[in-house]
Amino acid sequence: MTEKIEDLTSWVRTLDVETESPIEGLIVGKIPEWLEGSLIRNGSGIFEIGETKMNHLFDGLSVIHRFAINGYGQGKATYQNRILQSDTYKEAKAANRLTMHQFGTFAFPDPCQSLWGRFMARFEPVTKREKTDNCCVSVCYLGDKLYAFTETPQIRQVDAETLETVGEKCNISKLVAVNHSTAHPHVLDDGTVYNMGNSIGSNGPIYNIIEFPAGAGALEGAKIVASFPSRWKMSHSYYHSFGITENYFVFVEFPLILNTAKLLAMNLRQKSVDSSLEWFPNEKCRILLVERKTGELVETVYEAPPFFCFHHGNCYEKNGCIIMDISHCKDATIFAGLSLKSLRENRGDFTNTYYTRFVLPLAVEPPTDNDFQDCKNLVEVEESKCKSYWQSNKTIFCEPERLLEQSLELPRINYSRNGKEYRYVYGISQLDGYAESEKILRLDLNTREVKQWAKAGFSPSEPVYVSRPESIEEDDGVVLFSAVDQVNPKKVLLIILNAATFKEEAVVEYVAPGIITKDFHGIFSRTGDIVHGY
Repeated sequence: MTEKIEDLTSWVRTLDVETESPIEGLIVGKIPEWLEGSLIRNGSGIFEIGETKMNHLFDGLSVIHRFAINGYGQGKATYQNRILQSDTYKEAKAANRLTMHQFGTFAFPDPCQSLWGRFMARFEPVTKREKTDNCCVSVCYLGDKLYAFTETPQIRQVDAETLETVGEKCNISKLVAVNHSTAHPHVLDDGTVYNMGNSIGSNGPIYNIIEFPAGAGALEGAKIVASFPSRWKMSHSYYHSFGITENYFVFVEFPLILNTAKLLAMNLRQKSVDSSLEWFPNEKCRILLVERKTGELVETVYEAPPFFCFHHGNCYEKNGCIIMDISHCKDATIFAGLSLKSLRENRGDFTNTYYTRFVLPLAVEPPTDNDFQDCKNLVEVEESKCKSYWQSNKTIFCEPERLLEQSLELPRINYSRNGKEYRYVYGISQLDGYAESEKILRLDLNTREVKQWAKAGFSPSEPVYVSRPESIEEDDGVVLFSAVDQVNPKKVLLIILNAATFKEEAVVEYVAPGIITKDFHGIFSRTGDIVHGY
């Protein structure tokens, strides 16, 4: 039996000292001369503050990382990090405890309050409290400004060079009527940004598509371009991302709900947000399409066996169908696997996330005789093993195809193919708590060939693809990611892989003055230009 090692605990390190000024690394190999810009990453990096110890991976306070890369001449690549100066962080620092609720950690009332004050705090509606601005999930440009995102409507501007937090927090719910938004917006070639968020309408919970126009007035010009109802009258589905094609927005309504009644009673129950999640294993997933031109919901509803996913890889249109590729989880148990207790005890279960495809037929007519028993497959995509068939006059049932037998999470693509047909996806295959379990994969979707990178003793982050200027081939570029040392918490590597061969072009080693923490998501921006990703 393979011996278990401590390879999950690197996810729960707490930053002790910032690396405010850029430090140079030791380069082995050659950084491509054309590669010039910044890899900026965001993630949970502080899990203990004062008297509070966080309970979940999503609760850690944000730390922003930057690798500044210049391949010209001998090549140079520096590293720095900064704590996001959110109100959540600053108030916790001043109070010596967490003061704002996080996903899995409840912020208890001020112990210095009177007994009566603490008792009455339990009856204070959660809506009266500010939502956290601990934007620890991702970064994205809106216009020419870089923002850190989380799953609340709060975003924070970050200086792309110094990593300093700029100005006050921006509350998107004051721009458009939403009380939640995802940390995975889609960015078009012209800089227009689309995101999703929830609101409560007269008939119950609503899902909304938000548009931020290109240019300097991205925030001021925000507007809702589509709205459609939840299937539940009092709750909405929990979702982390959504898809986009040339003509449609693609939304999966999972049978995982945020129970509104429980959410509003958090203070009374003294439970965190995650306690409001409810999984319904006997309900199906619904896949909903919204026309981008009109904002109208497509009448046909696509259903599938119950599943959950955090991340869409890509969606695109082909042969009268929408192809939807996601990192598929069989249920919602992955949330428990991301608790800090599970991670510290090497019991985190991330191995049941597989890259999976659904095919959604468009413009097909139901059988005229209303015979839904023959289950005729509507999928006419070459070499696809997916099945879709009419279940009623308005419902098509979809059976997916697993594209890879290894796990694959945090999927990334050549972003110029976002919403379009593509061939390659990159991601992490991890984490079962066993030796040599963490790998970076490249999956060729045409041949199903897999290439991989792994380095014993190092834990990699999400890969980011960067195209060579004026490239034509989809994999003519490099894949960038960091990898923290599992033994020395102050050491991190910047890995630069040739995207086609998956061989190392360069490895840059850094030893920082303080602990280097893991991260979730990042983007690469070229010097003098912004490359949009998520």
